[in-house]
Amino acid sequence: MVYLFMQASVKDFDKWQRVLIDFMPILKRMGSTNTSVYQEIGSPNNVTVIHEFTSKVKAEAFVNSNELHDSRKEAEVIGTPKIWYTEML
Repeated sequence: MVYLFMQASVKDFDKWQRVLIDFMPILKRMGSTNTSVYQEIGSPNNVTVIHEFTSKVKAEAFVNSNELHDSRKEAEVIGTPKIWYTEML
């Protein structure tokens, strides 16, 4: 299993979360098997999202997709998220 971490700041967490909820069917279609969301304590507009994929190829395709880039704009993500890939040992 590959874990895709995305850390970002958002203008408004509630709006961002609504966009994420609407985006979930597309995320699943693109191969994500699970998603979890975390807020920074004391800074609720700083979020970290972990998406699980069966391969790095699928995770990278998701990161580079037009759908994701369009949803970031709609969700008012500030700047470019920090992204990294891991796998459980």
